[in-house]
Amino acid sequence: MSVSCRICFLDQSGELGGAELCLADFAEFARHRSTVVLFGEGPFAQVLRERGVDVRVVPLPGSAAGVSKSSGPSACIRAALGLLPFLWRAGRIARGHDLLYANTMKALVVAAALSVLLRKPFCFHLHDVLSASHFSAVNRRLAVFLADRAALVVANSQASAEAYRAAGGRNPRLHVLYNGFCLERFSPVAPESARQALPSGLRGDFPVIGLFGRVTPWKGQHVLIEALALLPGVHALIVGDALFTEDDRRYRQELGALAERLGVRERVHFTGFLPDIRPLVCAVDAVVHCSVAPEPFGRVVVEAMLLGRPVVAAGAGGVLELVHEGRTGLLTEPADARGLARAIRSLLDNPDRAQALGRAAREEARDRFGLKGIISRWNAWMEGLAAGADAGAGQEELRCA
Repeated sequence: MSVSCRICFLDQSGELGGAELCLADFAEFARHRSTVVLFGEGPFAQVLRERGVDVRVVPLPGSAAGVSKSSGPSACIRAALGLLPFLWRAGRIARGHDLLYANTMKALVVAAALSVLLRKPFCFHLHDVLSASHFSAVNRRLAVFLADRAALVVANSQASAEAYRAAGGRNPRLHVLYNGFCLERFSPVAPESARQALPSGLRGDFPVIGLFGRVTPWKGQHVLIEALALLPGVHALIVGDALFTEDDRRYRQELGALAERLGVRERVHFTGFLPDIRPLVCAVDAVVHCSVAPEPFGRVVVEAMLLGRPVVAAGAGGVLELVHEGRTGLLTEPADARGLARAIRSLLDNPDRAQALGRAAREEARDRFGLKGIISRWNAWMEGLAAGADAGAGQEELRCA
């Protein structure tokens, strides 16, 4: 299996988030005939280069780079006016390809413009829930308007697809494609052995709960800290960093102050960003997911499942498609610190049940999220688009190994 069409991938970020890790797998598969255009340098560019992918960095002008999900009309207009030189540079790279592939919201704007200028089809990979909790009204309308004009919209979960429809999306070529994972990279390690990977302050005889992901308010690290105040003797490992906005960096400081105020500062351990979280996932007694807004997908949840760790997750958005309550993990109400504390305590007090949940989660995750099956479906869609064929109308869920 190989890709024959030439794809120009576009992504706004040089940082490593879930959308970027998903794109890295597709770009590596298509690396002999494709290019990734990033709007900024960073760790993501380095990961792609290490995988043999052709990467070109075309920085966004300042007016466009400063647009966020909550930006209003005036900021969007200023950004549009500053895009022309950027589009000329990106267009010179993209014109030698058959298909444009937008992986983020800012990339969607660029791909839609280049599609008109270069007369090439574009695909949009939707990694977000288009709701008021994530996007301003003007950004939601713009995203829907442009996505409706894509040759294909790939949503990373049913939740993302349904939110697109609820926001007014009408593209008939909408498919759901879950993130894929290279199964060979997820071999569980017994927690007793894995504990050597923990920071020295976490190697004592006490339970450790792990939360992995970008530090930002909607990811809800504060919920875990609040739950910790109800769990004497339990330690929390928070892996991730504030990568994108000043609000995120301010939130990171607030987390430390919250832990101090609740008297749990000595039991909260921040590591910052780590390129490989798998050893730490294996080392903790349970993995928690605390997002206070609907999660589009939840890569960390699947990674924990593949590594056989028991998971407690906030039951909203795409996570409801990943975790089956009481069978492959436990679900709590978003932002419910007391409920989270009760679920964690139930696992710590019943290790046999925790292990059974972890085993069931691993078995199901291996069946549903294997990278080879995901790429096979994705590649068929890309070939169809490049050939001018109908990639298939309607929405479907992908379940394959």
